[in-house]
Amino acid sequence: MKHVIRVANPARVIVCLLALFAAGLASAEDRYQHKVLFNPGSEVLEAEQRGRIMIYDGLDSKDVERAMNEQYDRIENMMFVRTRETQPDGGFEYENDGCD
Repeated sequence: MKHVIRVANPARVIVCLLALFAAGLASAEDRYQHKVLFNPGSEVLEAEQRGRIMIYDGLDSKDVERAMNEQYDRIENMMFVRTRETQPDGGFEYENDGCD
């Protein structure tokens, strides 16, 4: 007896796989930004002392506020764009930062 697995719509499967891949990339980028923001390595700190500006994209407004309070001595080397504001319905709205 031969078993055949049928996929109803191969295009839908591809779209779902691409969405999962993109979500993984976004998650990895978010983790990287949090690491650099809250636990910078010596290389990052040295680069900032030489004038490097780190642009943080799409962080939650609570994380930005926390950074402003906890990383005060590094603020001049930070730029935040597309900051997310959590809405009452659980969705997100991005702050208009003028960098569109």
